Amino acid sequence: GIFSEETKPTEQHLFELALSVLALDGFQSVKANFERFISEISPFELKSFYYTLNESKISLSDWMEGLMKAALSLLPPESAEALVLSVDDTLTEKFGEKFEYWGKLYDHAAHNGSKYLNGHCFVSLMLSIPLKAAGKILSFPVAYRMWTKERTKLEMAAELVRSAMAVIGTTRQVILCCDSWYPKDCVKRLIDEYPNLILICNVRKDTALYELPPEKTGKKGRPKARGKRLSLKDFAFKAVPGSGYFVGCREVKTMLFGKRSVWAIVTKSEKSGQFRLFLCTKNPKELRFDLSLADAKAALFANADVDFLPLTIYALRWNIEVSYYEQKTFWALGDYRVRSKVGIERLVNLLTLCYSAVKLLPYLIGDFCALRGLSPQQTRFTLGRSIRREVFFASLAGRPELGKNASSLLNLLKSLAFDSLNAA
Repeated sequence: GIFSEETKPTEQHLFELALSVLALDGFQSVKANFERFISEISPFELKSFYYTLNESKISLSDWMEGLMKAALSLLPPESAEALVLSVDDTLTEKFGEKFEYWGKLYDHAAHNGSKYLNGHCFVSLMLSIPLKAAGKILSFPVAYRMWTKERTKLEMAAELVRSAMAVIGTTRQVILCCDSWYPKDCVKRLIDEYPNLILICNVRKDTALYELPPEKTGKKGRPKARGKRLSLKDFAFKAVPGSGYFVGCREVKTMLFGKRSVWAIVTKSEKSGQFRLFLCTKNPKELRFDLSLADAKAALFANADVDFLPLTIYALRWNIEVSYYEQKTFWALGDYRVRSKVGIERLVNLLTLCYSAVKLLPYLIGDFCALRGLSPQQTRFTLGRSIRREVFFASLAGRPELGKNASSLLNLLKSLAFDSLNAA
């Protein structure tokens, strides 16, 4: 299991906390979940769960590795399609100054009507894997790390990608997608560290683009490193039916990537005429991506021209925003009441582990295949209802008086439970 590297008491504490998240359809606090559920199944005291989160020896990297290995086990050995990693950061608003590393943060989305909020910032990594048997691409978060200003978010993102690449290896093609804030510094240099890693990113539309350098003339002097500067209007645009965009693509040189040639893809909105610029560090024709698994709207670009395939792949990055919304709205991602950084990180990653495990479970275990296609919230509700029934049956068996035989009643209740599970 994912917690198997921990000590036995720690493993049991983490398992019971995770079970409470499923059984209670969410997480209010360690105390609330203990009083409402954990105390019925655990011999431990409440304080021992706080100790596990704040003081015990736990490796979040082991959790990430275990989750990724479970997901990669779904892929057949002969599978050659690329895996997609997405990196981004999100804010959680917290009231009160007792939380460690709490601070005033800039909120570019302005969710609360202000450009700033008080709380924490987390850098996260998402993995998207192609499931041909299910006819879909499954995306789920694998890790969160709290930003403390001791390191930059770029350094934290690069560390998460390195941890993921250590599990994936160097034989399979991996595509890293990120918005315009991340393709710089140590994140940009990752493509030099890993030959199988490709970067697809959105960049500022005023990013300097240049033609490829002219052929060498044989004359004395240093040859040109790049050709003349390009504007976005220099691209040959093609309409993509049904998308509302004109798109152009060409191989270019940039100051951003130095000597490396990259492929620039420019989109122009049919309605507003606004431009957006994307860069891909590999020839789009060499990307290993199964279009049959892509979202129909995103696939319009690659179907119009294979050079536009990076736009289809980049659309998967939006899934990290969906996971932020679901986790904050339905999985209490920002509702933690633990105050220490260590405890907050562990609790946030435990909630993420539950969320991702619920998404993977119908594909990992055949008995739960009927849950495929349901949202994580629907799956959690179904599992939670079954868990609560099992706990009820187990406690009921110990409550009848010794002089009375309750076996008939228990058999009836268990048969009803099994019927409901089969129906689900």
